[in-house]
Amino acid sequence: MIFFGLLVIFIVFAALMFMRKVPALIALPAMAILIAALARLPFIDVLNNIIAAGSTKLAAVYVAVFAGAMMGRVMIQTGIAEEIIKRAAEFGGERPMIVAFGLMLVTAILFTTLQGLGAIITVGSLVLPIMMSIGIPRKLAGTLFLLAFGTGFIFNPILFTLYRQLLGLKDADLLPAEISSFAFLLVGLMIVTVVVYSVIAAKRTGEVLFMTAVSKDELLTRQTEKRVPTIALLTPFVPLVLFFGFNYFGIKLDFIAAFIIGSLFAVLTTQPKLSIKTLTASAIKGIEDGAPAAILMMGIGMLLNALNLPVIKGALEPLIQSLPFASPVFYILFFGLLSPLALYRGPLNVFGIGIGLFTIMFGAGVLPAIALLAAIMCVVQVQNVCDPTNTHNVWIANFVGIRVEELTKETILAMVAVCLLGLMASAFLFLR
Repeated sequence: MIFFGLLVIFIVFAALMFMRKVPALIALPAMAILIAALARLPFIDVLNNIIAAGSTKLAAVYVAVFAGAMMGRVMIQTGIAEEIIKRAAEFGGERPMIVAFGLMLVTAILFTTLQGLGAIITVGSLVLPIMMSIGIPRKLAGTLFLLAFGTGFIFNPILFTLYRQLLGLKDADLLPAEISSFAFLLVGLMIVTVVVYSVIAAKRTGEVLFMTAVSKDELLTRQTEKRVPTIALLTPFVPLVLFFGFNYFGIKLDFIAAFIIGSLFAVLTTQPKLSIKTLTASAIKGIEDGAPAAILMMGIGMLLNALNLPVIKGALEPLIQSLPFASPVFYILFFGLLSPLALYRGPLNVFGIGIGLFTIMFGAGVLPAIALLAAIMCVVQVQNVCDPTNTHNVWIANFVGIRVEELTKETILAMVAVCLLGLMASAFLFLR
């Protein structure tokens, strides 16, 4: 009875999100409350244990989101992000694909630290017109920008902080080195896939559609402000070097501290006299940029608490334990072929319904924790690039003038291939 009730709740809300009748921000808390009701949890416990405790369960994740969004705003306000993009475009000269690859590279680098729709709009509003002004068709430009974003986001702190929560690590515990190594492997797979896709797509398209009549040179010289010092262009690397460097030497440094140091580095190397004003304004705008992700994390925390109720876990664990996840072949086929179920906040979406499934799998011990997390990292690539419910997908599609589902059609096969290859590597590394 419990299992079928859960199935109905999942199907109904998946359908509502698919039809865009209910956003994920509302759907996840509503699902958590209904699941608690299904478990016959007393009303006061629903308020205290599901809503109140759930909303703060992933507090570390969304505080990291705010810190990262603040640093992103600092990079935007000081002109660092714009300067990096313009230098990449200048380097490419008049060779369209070289310019495109340069812009994709800096986009990937920027989104290792930037996050939020505000950052997407700022970077995309610079990168996409430059691509289209040199003859890259608008759909291809949008797809390349999205793929570059998805490549850089592999190292974004919102993911690594969530991974810590899924592994149940304590504050003093270091993130396993295997996760960082696997992230680098996944980036390598993404780079190869993106390059192959770009070359094939550029050859098969014959049309040239311009978003704007403004030339690339005019776009690059529109701002007459002083160029940003070269040393400031290292800002996106500061949090990554600090975080992974400290962890490599066995010292835990939280991403929040790394982002604060990165923000200080940015203002001190560009506008030291305006540092307090810039940091204050960036903190306020960063909270605004990070608010949607924070609200989503609150809903995920509520759903986590609801699905961890003894009655609910007792109904789901036998079914999950009956499947042969320890078999490398089953492991690859299950997470690889079913990875499109990460779309529309579905059952394999770690930012949707899938958070409950993955949490129960961690608790049931059906796989080594590292192998399960590696599978999640592979599936996240399908979700992060292809899901039409992502706000970044919607904005990119609107900006280049296509339907958001067209981006999904353009990227789904490539991302499933990346997922399958990543799972094969994970099975070899972690399931032997």
